[in-house]
Amino acid sequence: GAQPEPAPDVAKVWTESVQSQLDEDFEGELRGWLKYGGFNLTREKVIQNIAMYEMNYPNYCSGIVAAMPNGTVVHGRNMDYLLFVEVKGKMMGWPDLTVDVTFLRDGQPLMTSVTWPMQLGIHTAMRFDGWTFEQNTRRLGNDLELNTAAVQQGGLVFGLLARRVMERVPDFETAVKELWSANLAAPQYFIMTGAGPFEGAVLSMDRGGVHETSSPPLMRLNEENNTWHLLQTNDDVNGPPGDYRRPFETWKLKGSVQSQVSPEWVFSEMHGSGLKDPATVFTWVAVPATGFHRTVLPNETWAQPEILSETSTATLAQTFLAPRRTAKL
Repeated sequence: GAQPEPAPDVAKVWTESVQSQLDEDFEGELRGWLKYGGFNLTREKVIQNIAMYEMNYPNYCSGIVAAMPNGTVVHGRNMDYLLFVEVKGKMMGWPDLTVDVTFLRDGQPLMTSVTWPMQLGIHTAMRFDGWTFEQNTRRLGNDLELNTAAVQQGGLVFGLLARRVMERVPDFETAVKELWSANLAAPQYFIMTGAGPFEGAVLSMDRGGVHETSSPPLMRLNEENNTWHLLQTNDDVNGPPGDYRRPFETWKLKGSVQSQVSPEWVFSEMHGSGLKDPATVFTWVAVPATGFHRTVLPNETWAQPEILSETSTATLAQTFLAPRRTAKL
């Protein structure tokens, strides 16, 4: 579940700081949520939701990037975030509220994002023919107090930044360089893959635009030294594990060979006993080189989820995840 409500003075700092990071287009989207979102939404609630991660809400996630023998990179991600809300007397969890959004530019698909209510930024997304982005929790202690100080000094909320970078930057290397140099309000991990051979990286980010010497360096897939996979959970790979997932999945990966890598194999790792847990909201697999992406909810399998017959055209199948049958509210 979520953390307790922040103290009013802390909440005010975040509301004002995030407001200053909203450009005109974000402001328009925020007004749209207020107009059509219902549920007694206020501007303060939506703005604080944008900074949900930075304001110290716990979520635990995992990601794997792996290259096929020909260099094509597959990105797998689990979003783990146990939270329930009451909607018209019915308890609903994040899986019930998870949607895939395809952003269009000049009528053509530009990027896809796994999206939750009131979300303006991105945490799980792919630019078609470009690159993928995943954000994971990195806790260093006393986070809310230090994040609050950092945002007052200009530290950025990651989701808004990442979305604008993905909209603007077409290629993996430029995106890695730009995000690696970002001045962020909170520490975190960015997991990224690209459309080119062996384009995959894990960025361990500190707050305030610095890279502490104690933090892991930028890690990449590397054909020359046979680094064909990278794993990131919620602890620094150069330190002791914070829970069982990293050592257990590392052990599993040591028993794997590169010829196994495929979208379905990456899904099987993400959905397996090493990484999936009761809080997993969705598993997402994407391949920037081909534009493939699939979001799988906890009670679904890799087999294509039930789709609506009126959307199952060849064109949609190539670029869009087919809509699920959703609960009618």
